[in-house]
Amino acid sequence: DIAMEKFYRQKIEGLDLTGWDYDARLGQLEMSIRNVLVGQDFDRLVTAYDFFRKANGGENGLTRWSPEWAKVMDAALESVSLAMEHHMDQLCELVQHPADVIGEQAECDPAYITNFGEEVVRGHSMFAVSRMLSESRPGVRQAAGRSPWDVAALGSPALASYAGVVTVTELADVQGVDYSAAPAVILSARLGGLEDIPPGVTAVLTSAPVDLLSHIAIRARQTGVLLAAMPDPAGWEALVANAGKGVKIEVVGEEIKVSESSAGAAAASTSSATSSATSSAPKLTLAPKVDTAEWLVTPDKYAPGVVGGKSSSLAKLGVSPAIASFGAAVPASSALPFDAFDKALAADPATAAKVSAALSAVSTADAAGDAAARRAALDSVRSTIAYDLKMPDDLVAPLAAAAASYGNTCAPADVYHAVKKVWASKWNERAFLSRKACGVPDDSLHMATLLMEVVPATHAFVLHTANPLTGDAGEVFGEVCVGLGEALVGNEPGSALSFTCAKSPGSVPVVKSLPCKPVSHHAPYTTMIARSDSNGEDLEGFAGAGLYDSVTVVPTESRVVSYADEPLVWDEGKRTRLMSRLAELAVAVEAEMGVPQDIEGCIVGDDVYVLQSRNQVL
Repeated sequence: DIAMEKFYRQKIEGLDLTGWDYDARLGQLEMSIRNVLVGQDFDRLVTAYDFFRKANGGENGLTRWSPEWAKVMDAALESVSLAMEHHMDQLCELVQHPADVIGEQAECDPAYITNFGEEVVRGHSMFAVSRMLSESRPGVRQAAGRSPWDVAALGSPALASYAGVVTVTELADVQGVDYSAAPAVILSARLGGLEDIPPGVTAVLTSAPVDLLSHIAIRARQTGVLLAAMPDPAGWEALVANAGKGVKIEVVGEEIKVSESSAGAAAASTSSATSSATSSAPKLTLAPKVDTAEWLVTPDKYAPGVVGGKSSSLAKLGVSPAIASFGAAVPASSALPFDAFDKALAADPATAAKVSAALSAVSTADAAGDAAARRAALDSVRSTIAYDLKMPDDLVAPLAAAAASYGNTCAPADVYHAVKKVWASKWNERAFLSRKACGVPDDSLHMATLLMEVVPATHAFVLHTANPLTGDAGEVFGEVCVGLGEALVGNEPGSALSFTCAKSPGSVPVVKSLPCKPVSHHAPYTTMIARSDSNGEDLEGFAGAGLYDSVTVVPTESRVVSYADEPLVWDEGKRTRLMSRLAELAVAVEAEMGVPQDIEGCIVGDDVYVLQSRNQVL
C-alpha cells in the first residue's frame, strides 16, 4: 500500500498539465480524492468529496460551466480544500509531538526533528489532491465571475502610493504591538476572526477565507484597514515574496495589486501619520452604571445604566411593529444588570480577595511590559471568577424562574456557571488591550448578562442594510450559514451563502458565493445562552462587537455539513425566496430603527427569529 501511494503521488507530481482543459483537471482531482479515501478514514473529506462529485457529475440539473454551476463548483472545491487542510493539520500535530519526544530522548539534532510533521504531510497522497486543486480552481472562479481575491474591507486610498513594509506573521502573534511609527502590511496565513488589528497596520492580507460580516472584517472597515483574502496558493506565494519590502496596494474592483513602492521614506512618514489617525482606537467615555435592587430584570426594565445596548435593542425589537408585521419573532429574555457582578463578588469575600490579588498582578505585569506575566495574571482572574465565585443564595430563585420560563428547566447552577464565564471574559487579553488602547479604565467597564432562549436553528443569518464593502445605502448585504450563527460571526473557515439585494420592491437577490463552511453548530435541544452586554460595545463609531464572550448553558454540538444535500446550494427557488425574505426583513427593521442596521437572526423551519439589531458601523 505504501509503495502504491508513493507511485501515485509521484505520477501526479510529474504530470505536465499544459494541454489539459479544466474538465480533465477536475476529473483527475476526483480520482486523486478517491485514491486518498481508499485506505484512510477522513470524515470531512468524505463529505466534501460527495459534494464535489455531485457538482462534477452530469445529473445535478446545472449547465456545466454556466455561472450557477461554477459557483456551486467553487464552493465544492473550497469544501475539499478545507477538509484537506483539517486532516493534514491533524496528521502533522499527531506525528510531530512523538517525534519531538523521541528525538529529544535519542539526542537527535533538532534540525532533523523541527519540521518532521510537515515532511510527513508533504509525503502523503493528499499532496496530489493539493496539486490538482490548485490547478483546477482558477478556471472555476473565472467562470463564476469571481476574482481570486476576496475583499472584506477596502482600506485607505493612500495605500495606492504607499502601504507599508510587508511583515509575514500570524495576526494573533502581534496583538498589542504598535506599528504607528512604521506602517505595516500584515500577511497572516490564518485568521481566527476575533483578533484586533494593531495600530499602524494599514492592510491585512490572508490566504484564509474571510466573512464580510465577521468581527475582524467589521473592525477593519471601522479603522480604515484593507482586509482581503488570496486563497490561490500561487497568488499567496507571490505576496509572501514581498516580505520586508515597502509596497503600495491598489484596489480595482475585485482585484488587488501589490507592488514595490518607489515613493520611499517620504511616503512612509505620510502613511504612518494617516495610519495613526485612522487605525488607532477611538478614545471612549463609557456611560456609568445605575445600581438596581433586582438580580434579574425583564425587557420592560432594560434601561441605560442598567443594561447595555444589546439588551435595550432586544427590548425594542420585541415590541417592534416592523418585526410583528413581518411575522418574525424575538426570543424571550431577561438580564442580570451591570451591578450584578459587584454584588456577587461582595457576597463572596474570599473569592473577591483572590480576584483583587490577580488584578494587582495584571497591573504590575502590564506596567513592566511583561506580556507573558500579564497573560498569566489575566488567566488567573478569569479562572477565579469562572470557577471559584459562589452563587449568592438569593440569586437561585430568579435563575430558576428564568430557566423554567424559557430555558427548558436548565439548572440554576449551570446557568450561573455560564454567567460567570461571561463576567470573566471582561479580562480576556484582547479586551484588556482594546480598553487600554481606548483609554478606558477597567473599573468603568461594566458587564450585564443577557439571558436568552436558544432555539434549534437550522440556519443563521447576518444582514447589513447598507452594503458594508461599497457603502451603498440602497443595497442589503446578507450572509447565511447552516446551524447557529457562531460559524458566521466568528469567521470560521469556509464561505457562507453571501448575497446582495437592492432595496427597491421586486429586486432579485444576487448570489456572491455559496456556502461551504465544513462545520455547523447546533443546540442539542432548547436551552439558554448567557450573552455579554457591556457598556463598552455597540457604541457609535466603535466596532466593539466580539470583545466579550457569550456562553450557552448546554454546550452546542458541532456537525460536519453535507452540502451534497443542502437546499441552499441546490434549490435555487428556495434559496432565492429566502434571500428575498431576509432582504425585506432588513428593509423593515431599518425603517423601524431609522438608521442602517446590523441584524443577526436565525431560521427554524419556516419561522424567522431576530436575535439582535444594532446600528451598523459604516
